[in-house]
Amino acid sequence: MSSFQQKTCVKCGLHPAAGTQLRRCGSCLAVKYCSSACQTEDWASHRLVCKNVGTSRKEELIPLILAAQNGDVATVERLLKAGAKVDGGAFYDNQETNIISTPLFAAAGAGQAAVIAVLLKAGAKINRATAGGFTPLFAAALEGHRAAVSVLIGAGAEIDIMTDEKCTPLFVAAQQGHEAVLAVLMKAGGDVNHTRDNGCSPVFMAAQNNHRAVLAMLMDAGADINQAKDNGCTPLFIAAQENHKTVLATLLKAGADITSRMDNDCTPLFIAAALGHEAVLVALLEAGALMTALDDGCTPLMVATSGGHTSVVAVLRRWASGNRY
Repeated sequence: MSSFQQKTCVKCGLHPAAGTQLRRCGSCLAVKYCSSACQTEDWASHRLVCKNVGTSRKEELIPLILAAQNGDVATVERLLKAGAKVDGGAFYDNQETNIISTPLFAAAGAGQAAVIAVLLKAGAKINRATAGGFTPLFAAALEGHRAAVSVLIGAGAEIDIMTDEKCTPLFVAAQQGHEAVLAVLMKAGGDVNHTRDNGCSPVFMAAQNNHRAVLAMLMDAGADINQAKDNGCTPLFIAAQENHKTVLATLLKAGADITSRMDNDCTPLFIAAALGHEAVLVALLEAGALMTALDDGCTPLMVATSGGHTSVVAVLRRWASGNRY
């Protein structure tokens, strides 16, 4: 069925050097070359047919990908039996941001566990990544498809494989609040303390997005509740900033560091005062947070006064005078 299973360079006819692979034309994604030199030399002639070749290739792949996405097991099996390649190359979706897809990736993103099993049995590469480093497991985790995640993990998918932005399936499950998927990934050994390049952790994302159940699960699994981003922002700080009172209380009860400061010297108490989050401010004060000033001399009382947060100003004045209630 596939006319694009090219194994040699279209220009020079040679196989790629040992340890390397042929490189695709970035436009049609069909014609392959052994080197950039061959690709450049061939462009004058290839440009005349590039668009048509890409269209033909896309049309060849669409039936299997759509059947996989729609969960049509019978059609997937029929197409594979007729010769469709289970990893039959990837094509660019017609979107503003191009995303390379494969039948397995499409099935994973749509949560089609039965189709995933069929594709894997037919030899689909379980850890094959699309542009950006997104794997089928990541796609399933992102969309919250527990059954699909379970099938992929059971078949040997790499648990903590990262995207180009250092994001793992467990990280994105925590970010999206997919508790059932998170449970599967943690049971399989996913790293609950993985951080992206900026220091952002699953706990931080749970706190920022007010995913209370996810936060509890991560804490039970031993996640670091004080892991700060590169700018010093901690889960406690972001909870104070976003006015997530229950998350803040959970973190405080677990012993989160109330003295942490961001690079700009701002503390959880200071941001609560600045934004007028009275309940959060009181919780921090009761946990022992101090009304210390920033390096420039600005205090929580001063910033609350400046912001017109009268109830917060009243609380801070009472605490400053020793009359806390």
